[in-house]
Amino acid sequence: MSAGRGRRAAHARRAPPPPRFCAPLPSFPRFCYTALMNSIQQRAYAKLNLTLGVRCKRADGYHELDMLMQQIDLCDTLTVSRATDVAVTGSGMLLPFDNSIRAAANYYRALTGRGAHIHVAKRIPAEAGLAGGSADAAATLLALDRLYGEVGRASLFDIALKIGADVPFCLQGGLCRAEGVGERLTPLRGMPLHVVVAKPVQGVSTGALFRALKLPRQMPDTAGAMRAIAAGDLPALAGCLFNALEEPAIALVPEIGALKARLLAEGALSACMTGSGSAVFGLFETRADAEAAASRMADLHFVCAAESI
Repeated sequence: MSAGRGRRAAHARRAPPPPRFCAPLPSFPRFCYTALMNSIQQRAYAKLNLTLGVRCKRADGYHELDMLMQQIDLCDTLTVSRATDVAVTGSGMLLPFDNSIRAAANYYRALTGRGAHIHVAKRIPAEAGLAGGSADAAATLLALDRLYGEVGRASLFDIALKIGADVPFCLQGGLCRAEGVGERLTPLRGMPLHVVVAKPVQGVSTGALFRALKLPRQMPDTAGAMRAIAAGDLPALAGCLFNALEEPAIALVPEIGALKARLLAEGALSACMTGSGSAVFGLFETRADAEAAASRMADLHFVCAAESI
């Protein structure tokens, strides 16, 4: 787990979890020395979809999903400083004025009156299906909670869901089964996973992909993937990787299929698109295998070796 989450203080107060979650949520740290901190750093971790299934389109226009989501150590880094207003700057990637970090900080300020000046060093690529924006929003909320300690975890999750469907998972972290639009989370015990993440130049618009989606679609064996992880059976997990959005995404961005084939040629046990794309990941037996494959794929627009956290 990340150092950014810290250890739970022995005197931390625990509020009951909101009813929509299927398991207890993490107790966020309430440090006794928060008043002494003026600036802190917080990592924002990317996620992978080990499975992604689309059950149906709901009456509200959203899609009912069933996913197995895993946080990995690919991350952005946020520096968050106390302030009365909200200001956001970035490096490593062009950051639009209206972004998930600003949204999270504004929601927190509306609730508490506390502002922040936030700088994000971006590494997670955009339009990749890696939840980069959602991870940044979640990291903002975690950092503000560390700085000020004035909002309970239930309120943080309420804010998270207002920002985006993946933000609650990015707050929870680890490995979860995510249902609904992604807000119904069942935390699970994970296993060490070593992956190579690659992305073509062109991204995929999540909205455009879902608008063009035709149902019904094949569903993944999410229960089988959960059993494989519980047993520590990497080959069995490799056989369960599946994303129902992959085929329509390849129709929009054919390079996704080419990247998947290359990962398999480089020795991946299995390869799959994550989220709505366009990033693809390959599952490898060891960290060394993943790093070696990533080095051979250094000609790509984006590639990195990563592991589960």
